[in-house]
Amino acid sequence: MTQPTPQFVTRRGAQLLLDNQPFVVSGANYWQAMNLGMPSGPSSNRARVLRDLADLSSRGINMIRILAASEASQFGKQPDRMYPALMRAPGQYDDEVFAGLDWVLAQLPRFNMYATVSLNNYWTWSGGAAQYVSWATDTRIPYPVQWDPVRQVFEGGDYQAYLDYTNRFYADPQIYNTTQRWYRSHIERVVSRVNTVSGTRYSDDPAILAWELMNEPQIVEGPAGEKQVARWIDDSARLISELDPHHLITTGAESKNGRDWFHIMHGSPAITLASCHFWPLNWGYYNSTDPSSASVDYSIAKMRDFVGDNAKWAHELDLPTVLFEFGMMRDNWGEFAGLRAYEPQAPVSHRNRFYAAVYDAVRKQLAPHGPFAGAAFWANSLDRRSAARAARLE
Repeated sequence: MTQPTPQFVTRRGAQLLLDNQPFVVSGANYWQAMNLGMPSGPSSNRARVLRDLADLSSRGINMIRILAASEASQFGKQPDRMYPALMRAPGQYDDEVFAGLDWVLAQLPRFNMYATVSLNNYWTWSGGAAQYVSWATDTRIPYPVQWDPVRQVFEGGDYQAYLDYTNRFYADPQIYNTTQRWYRSHIERVVSRVNTVSGTRYSDDPAILAWELMNEPQIVEGPAGEKQVARWIDDSARLISELDPHHLITTGAESKNGRDWFHIMHGSPAITLASCHFWPLNWGYYNSTDPSSASVDYSIAKMRDFVGDNAKWAHELDLPTVLFEFGMMRDNWGEFAGLRAYEPQAPVSHRNRFYAAVYDAVRKQLAPHGPFAGAAFWANSLDRRSAARAARLE
C-alpha cells in the first residue's frame, strides 16, 4: 500500500497551517513510543504501537507528543525512570533505542499523524535535566517528593531541593557551559539524524510537527534567573532553527507562572509555537477523593481562566499555542478509593466532564477567534475509555 506523503505543518502569525489551510492539533501524549518501537528487547512492542496509532487515528487524533531523550545514571539503575535509556552517558547512545524512535516516526504517515518531539525533560522519569547536572557534578540526584495515591499526600524527599538541583542545568554558571554543550550536542545528534527506516533526515521529515526544548522547564526566581532561562531557551532554539528551517519550535513550558514568565519563555524569535499545560490535581485545584461536583467544577473554572490567560498572552506575541498536556485521574472514591483508582475498571465520570470542558474551552479560542491551535490529553494507554470522546477539535 502506498503511504500518503505528509506535508509540513507551518505557521502564519498565530495560526497553524497545513497546505495553506487551518490545522488544528487533536493530540495525545505517548511518551513511551520510542521504547515500544525498539526492534527487540523487553520494552519492544511494535504491535501495540500499531494498534494504538490505528485506534487514536480512528478517534480523530492527528498528533502524538513523544520523547527523543532519556538518560542513564553513572550510579546504576535509578528509581522511577524509563529504561533502557537513549543516552547512556554524554554522547554515548543506545542504537536500539534510536532505532525505536526511527521506526515510530516512519509509521506516522500511514495514520495521517504528526509528532511533537521533546528533546529533554525536567522530571526524573526519563533522567532529564537533573541527570545532566548529575553527570557534570558527579553527584546523586536529590529525588523529589512522590505522590502517595492511597494517603493523598506528597511524601519523600525535599521538592525544593530537587528544583534547586535541576535548575542548575541552565542556571549554574559553574556547570552551564558543560551541560549546554552536552545538550546542544544532543540536539544536533537528533535533529540531523537520518532515519534508518525511511532514509529521511529528521530535519527534512514532514511527520515531525515541532521540536520541543524540554518537557516542563521550571522557572528560576529573580532577575538573574529570568535572564538565565531566557538565554538557555534562545541559544537552544536558535541552534535548532539553524539546523532545521522547516519545523516549528516550542519550549514545552507549562505557562503556569503568569504573563511575565510566559513572555520570558516564548520571547525568543526562534520560538514559533507557544506551549501550556494544565494539571488541576498537581496544582491544588482538584480533590480526587471528593465524589461531589464541587471539586471538578472548581477545576473547570480554573482551567477556563487559564486557557483565557494563555490566549491573551499568545496573542500579544502573535504566536499560536497548544495545550500540550492536561489530565485528571480516575474516580478515587468508594469501591475504587486508594490504589484501586489506577485499575482499568475505575470509573472516569469526573475526568470525562473535565476533558469535555477542556476541549470546549480550547475550541472557543481556535483561530480566527483566538491563538489556540489545539490540545493533547495525557496520556495514551491501553485504557481508552476517556481518551478522545471530545478530542476532535475542528
